[in-house]
Amino acid sequence: MTKRILFFFPENPFSNRAGNTTRAKTTLTILKKLGYTIDLIGVDEVYKHLNDTTKIDKNIVDNLFLIKQKPPKIKTTADYWKYKISKFYEKPNPNNNSLTDFIKKEFKNIFKSKHYDIIIINYEFWTGLIDDSSMKNITKIIDTHDWITLNEFYKNKSLDIGKRFSEEIRNLEKFDNIITISEDEHLVFKRFLGEKVTNIPPSFPPHFEKNNLNKKYDLIFVGSENIFNIKSIQWFFDYVYPLLPKHINIIIIGRICKHVEKKENVELVEFSESLEEYYHLSKIAICPMLEGTGIKIKVIEALSYGLPVVGTERAIDGFSSKTLNGCLTANQPELFKDNILSLLQNELHYQNIKDQAEKYFKSSFSEENAMGKWEKILH
Repeated sequence: MTKRILFFFPENPFSNRAGNTTRAKTTLTILKKLGYTIDLIGVDEVYKHLNDTTKIDKNIVDNLFLIKQKPPKIKTTADYWKYKISKFYEKPNPNNNSLTDFIKKEFKNIFKSKHYDIIIINYEFWTGLIDDSSMKNITKIIDTHDWITLNEFYKNKSLDIGKRFSEEIRNLEKFDNIITISEDEHLVFKRFLGEKVTNIPPSFPPHFEKNNLNKKYDLIFVGSENIFNIKSIQWFFDYVYPLLPKHINIIIIGRICKHVEKKENVELVEFSESLEEYYHLSKIAICPMLEGTGIKIKVIEALSYGLPVVGTERAIDGFSSKTLNGCLTANQPELFKDNILSLLQNELHYQNIKDQAEKYFKSSFSEENAMGKWEKILH
C-alpha cells in the first residue's frame, strides 16, 4: 500500500521564486520518485502576501490545502468569536506571529481527515503545528532549511541567543528525523540531537555542457529580494563593479532586480519561469554574500550547470569541502575582481575550475545522493 505524506511548506514550492522554494520543490520531486502520495499544505495569508498562485504540479502533489491564521469575519460562527476572545489571553508566538491556535486547528483538521503515515514540516518556527496528541504516534520529520537562531541574529543583533537557541533545540527534539542542508549546521545540531540528524544538501539534475566561452553574459547573479541578497548585490555594485572592465556583460535575475539601478552592460530580468537558458548563456556565477546562514542554493544550482562561481567566503557556507569545489572566494573587492578576471582572461584556468565544479557537484549534490538519504530515513 502506498504511504501518504502530509508536507507543510508555507509558500508555493512551484513558484520558482527563490532558493527556498527550489529546495522544497526538489524535495517533493524526490519523495514522489520514491513512490509516496503527497498532500501539500500552505498558508493562505503567505500565498496572498507573495502573490503566489495555487498552481501546483499534479504529477508530484495530489492535493493542495491552504490553512488560515484566523477565521473569516463572519460574526455568526463559533470560530470567529473563539478567535476574538482568545486574543485577550493568548500570547502570540514571539518567533512566528502566524502560528495561531486557529491555524493549528486547521492543520489538525486536515491531518485527521485522511490517513497520513508521515508529516514533514519545513522550518523550525512552524513546529507548533504538530503539538497535538493526535499526531503523537506518527513519523514526524523536519527540514530545517537554516540554523534559525543564527539567521534571526543577523537580522536582530539584540536577540537573546541562548534563549532562542534553547527553544530551537527543544522544537527539533519533537521530531523523529531532522534534516539539515548545510554541513556546518549538521555538525552543530548533531552535537545536541544525535543520530536523528541527517544532512541532505540541495540536489539538482546535472546540466553540464561542453565548454563554450562564446556566451552572451560574463556574469550571472540570481536572487530573491531578501535582506541578505540586497546587501550583497549593493556591495558588489558599490565596490566590485567599478573595478571591472566596462565591456563585461552582467545579468541579474529575480526580485532582487527591484533593488538594482540600471547600469551599463547590466541586464535585469525580474522573473523567469526557467533559468536554464540563462545559465547556459553565462560564463561565471557570482555570489557576493556578506551575511546569511545555510548553504547557498544559488551556488549549487550554478555548479549543476558546470559554471565556476566567484563569491565571498559566505558563498561556500555549508560545503563539506572548502577547496577544489569550483568556487573562487575573496572578501576584498580587489581580490573579488581579480578572481573574475582570472577566469575570463585565462581559458585553461577557466576550464580547470569548471572541471572542479562538475566533479564536486557530482560527488556532493546529485539527485541520486539525496534520494538515497531520503530512502534510508523513510524506510
